[in-house]
Amino acid sequence: GLHQLYYDPNIENKNLAQKWLMQAQVSPQAWQFCWALLSPDKVPEIQYFGASALHTKISRYWSDIPSNQYETLKTQLFSQIACFSSGSKMVLTRLCVALASLALNTMPEVWPGAVPEMVRVFQEEGGGVDGRARCLALLELLTVLPEEFQTSRMPQYRKGQVRGALGREWGSVCPLLQQLLRRGDSPGAVKARVLRCLSSWVLLDVPLSESEGLVEDCFTALPDPELFDSAVEAI
Repeated sequence: GLHQLYYDPNIENKNLAQKWLMQAQVSPQAWQFCWALLSPDKVPEIQYFGASALHTKISRYWSDIPSNQYETLKTQLFSQIACFSSGSKMVLTRLCVALASLALNTMPEVWPGAVPEMVRVFQEEGGGVDGRARCLALLELLTVLPEEFQTSRMPQYRKGQVRGALGREWGSVCPLLQQLLRRGDSPGAVKARVLRCLSSWVLLDVPLSESEGLVEDCFTALPDPELFDSAVEAI
């Protein structure tokens, strides 16, 4: 089905494949095949489908997941994000969105310190992943978290709870972004991602009174051609 979707020139076959794949994504068996499709020997298009299927299951069928499996699912997603931090960007982003959805479904009761744990996991050495790749993966995760909140389908009362929880997490995010932006040895790609991350969190109406230093750093970044567009958007 995946090969037909991506490589078959026949439009009718593509449409049939897409319909079958959409049904497969929401089937109970999706939990099994998602992880298999993320295998390193698969092409990025197939890995992307596996990551997207995971996100679909977590974001739309959360109530189907037994609570005793939350921790395992979280650990598996952290592990896959680490694996893909040096791999396909599109697969990495989908995995980050899947973990963001899990965090939104479990905060603040089940996973109260989601953001500090994300920061801690990606700051730890190991796993054969270099520091820059880990840093970019963490920033991608922190960027998609507020974005996933904006598009989530949770009930209104729950949105209020989660928005409050995310607002409190800003206290962990802001110093990290400031530190990365001020470090002289931070690569341009990292600084650009920091500014994109800030833009994402600003949409949550986070208290900018706590972030004055970070806003000043955005103005400082304006003369840098590589960062200009991101800095303007953040400001």
